[in-house]
Amino acid sequence: MQRILTAEQDRLIRRERSLLEDLRVLLVRLGAPDDDLALLKRSLHQLDELFLLVVVGEFNAGKTAFLNAMLGERLLTEGVLPTTSQIQLLRYGERQAEDVTGDDILVVHLPVEWLREVNLVDTPGTNAIIQRHQEITEHFIPRSDLVLFVTSADRPFSESERLLLSRIREWGKKIVMVVNKIDLIDQPDDREQILAFVRDNGRQLLGVAPEVFPVSARQALQAKTKAHQQGSPLGADPLWQQSLFEPLERYILHALDATERLRLKLENPIGVVDNLGQHYSGVIANRRTVLKGDFDAIDAIEAQLEAYEADMRRDFKYHLSHVDNVLYAMAERGDRFFDETMRI
Repeated sequence: MQRILTAEQDRLIRRERSLLEDLRVLLVRLGAPDDDLALLKRSLHQLDELFLLVVVGEFNAGKTAFLNAMLGERLLTEGVLPTTSQIQLLRYGERQAEDVTGDDILVVHLPVEWLREVNLVDTPGTNAIIQRHQEITEHFIPRSDLVLFVTSADRPFSESERLLLSRIREWGKKIVMVVNKIDLIDQPDDREQILAFVRDNGRQLLGVAPEVFPVSARQALQAKTKAHQQGSPLGADPLWQQSLFEPLERYILHALDATERLRLKLENPIGVVDNLGQHYSGVIANRRTVLKGDFDAIDAIEAQLEAYEADMRRDFKYHLSHVDNVLYAMAERGDRFFDETMRI
């Protein structure tokens, strides 16, 4: 992260690095697969990267429209069909440009000032037609510092969204719920019912009540475009006020100040470590059970060997006594032979 750290913050980061390295050594000793080791390595490297905000949800929830509203203009392609066929990583750049990484990630450089402090990620929808899209998304989620979960007001909390949300929860990520297309719901009571539904379901899935923001990305982008073209103040536009976009934008760009972003950045590896720790605690417990079974088997074999040895010794004493008697008789016969046949 590009930041000026206090002595205490620097100490915390160094301490966290040390703990991550200790865990890496332990996983190597446990024979952990390369994927888990790579995940831990990425978590370590992420401490030096910008704050990563990942946007997830179904393709028709309006994720890309939401990002365009955040960016202030239509910089990303939108459509009624899935348009985000790969993960798009949005970074700051002096001019707009695109390149593809070896991980099939489309890196989009945009001249948007606040991207100097935050990287944005647009992911394929949870119900996209290509299954690999979801696999890529689920692989990318552990790298996030904050997840914006976008659902649609006209179809909130679909089954695929529930499934993805439960998987995100396993990584211990901070999740903010965005209910897009709120302009499709005219009645205030209906809106409140939808928000309560999202809030209650989020609490059931996450175990805590998530922050929920109703927005209309379409209206917000229209208002920003109009303000830019006409040079008029954005806040005075009724369309901007109707979009309800300002509270969410203020939360992302201002409430998440440098200190809060650093806190979430430091918590990110902790969620990964907790997930790996739970998994390998089970692995160790299973190995301890197997090892105990092996030791019990060894103890049983040793007990059998001791019993067999005792039986052998008992039988051997009998046979040894018999051998002694035979040898004694042979010695007597030898003595008699010499006495009877030899004379000096």
